[in-house]
Amino acid sequence: MKRRIAVLLLAVLLLACVPTPETEYVVNKSDQNTMIEASRTEEAFGNTDLRTMYHIPERMTGRYSSADGAVEVTVDADIIVPEGPLPILRVYAAEFEQPTVTALWNELVKDAVLYDQWENGETKADLEKEMKSCSDLIDRIQSGELSEDDSMYTLDELREMIAEMQERYPNAPDAFEKAIETGVLHKQYLSLGDDKKAASQMGISARMEGEPWMQFHVENDTDNTEMLIHREKDGWSGIEVRRAARFYFNRSSVKMDCFYAVYVCDYAELYPVDADDPIPKAAAGNLTMTPTEAYAEIERFMKEIGIVDTYAISRAVVAGDSTEADAPSEEFGYCFELVRKIGGATCNRSLMDTSASRTSADEYAPSWSYENFLIALDDSGIYYVTWSAPFTVGDTINENAKLLDFSEIQKTAERMLPMQEVQNFQPEYSKKADRTVDRIELGLWRVAEQNELGKGLLVPAYCFYGTDHFTRVIKDGPHDLTDESYRSSILLIVNAIDGSLIDPAKGY
Repeated sequence: MKRRIAVLLLAVLLLACVPTPETEYVVNKSDQNTMIEASRTEEAFGNTDLRTMYHIPERMTGRYSSADGAVEVTVDADIIVPEGPLPILRVYAAEFEQPTVTALWNELVKDAVLYDQWENGETKADLEKEMKSCSDLIDRIQSGELSEDDSMYTLDELREMIAEMQERYPNAPDAFEKAIETGVLHKQYLSLGDDKKAASQMGISARMEGEPWMQFHVENDTDNTEMLIHREKDGWSGIEVRRAARFYFNRSSVKMDCFYAVYVCDYAELYPVDADDPIPKAAAGNLTMTPTEAYAEIERFMKEIGIVDTYAISRAVVAGDSTEADAPSEEFGYCFELVRKIGGATCNRSLMDTSASRTSADEYAPSWSYENFLIALDDSGIYYVTWSAPFTVGDTINENAKLLDFSEIQKTAERMLPMQEVQNFQPEYSKKADRTVDRIELGLWRVAEQNELGKGLLVPAYCFYGTDHFTRVIKDGPHDLTDESYRSSILLIVNAIDGSLIDPAKGY
């Protein structure tokens, strides 16, 4: 169950798709220039009390249904409003530069010895394995076990591949001696088909040998400027054009099997905590670190790596790794989510490790991931960090954007929440889906400039967070198979300036 949580975390963070609405409300209703002009007004200048100015209540409650009754929405949510005005800012995709990587290495790796795990070539053993695989496939075809038409390669292609590998074999090394890593970024080549250097990236792939174990991984963007595709008879592989730099750290911990899922309420126990809260009762016999100490450790970490002024703690939970109540082997720890901070405003939590594609209909289109920053720690300290798709902030387009009155936002939400597609909902098996909105945040959301890669805006937006729940009943002979599905995600994103919907799959 502990390992299952880690796998399911990525699956549930996917956002529901946005169908073409049957009303005047449409995604990206106005172009960005029109939206920017709408945000400029003397009325907003100097006003920092957003809740009063735009009549934003403390909570929103209500029940709404789709026209066919298949989706029923319950809204019972606090509305989180930032202090101070909300700007519009220009932003650019960024990578992990050496000063940041060095600070992370010094803080997390310390004196541990890690070895380079990235091989930029092939050994004799690699070639022997590939040649044997080709020879085995030839034997299967010649024996009649496999038809040449069903094989990924023809006999002639297989023999040609073996001949090419035999030519490379004498010059291939017996092995690559693993070098000790020092936390310095270096070029890493990516293979595609027979091309061993199809593209490259600057990164680090370091790991401790044996136990206890530790991993430190930096993966900046690749240098290919177009999608590289290697086609085979039964499929294809490729190297995308993405803006999705990623940092990952993990090490052994006393509770190393406790993989904390921040959003997966049905797969892990979650206890939101503030800095002055006591340890939740469920974890009192397991954790000795208090929330006050955990918050202090994260603040110290942020200061040491130089981001204490540019990131803020958005959410903290104590999480358990078991779905069974009072499980004797259950472990608990803290998980913190950080978001970009700009003055008194913060970016909304994306809940996604997915990308925004410039053209949603084109699977080969370049994409730009949304930033995610999670840190897990327990009594032994920080043992897990994942940080993806950082960005840099450019010029300020509007220091204090004029927003719509919340009554306009509420009208859009009441109409659109029941219309948004429920992910994995199948009408032939599921008659009804229950959607619950439990948190609404006004903050900054990144939108990409259309037909631009890695260039966009931070704009004020309302994010409606919640969970979809439905039961599927599938006929299986004389029996019915029943299962329940929960999907925690952002259910709706509304531009706070013009009321248009933001589709994160498109990026705007």
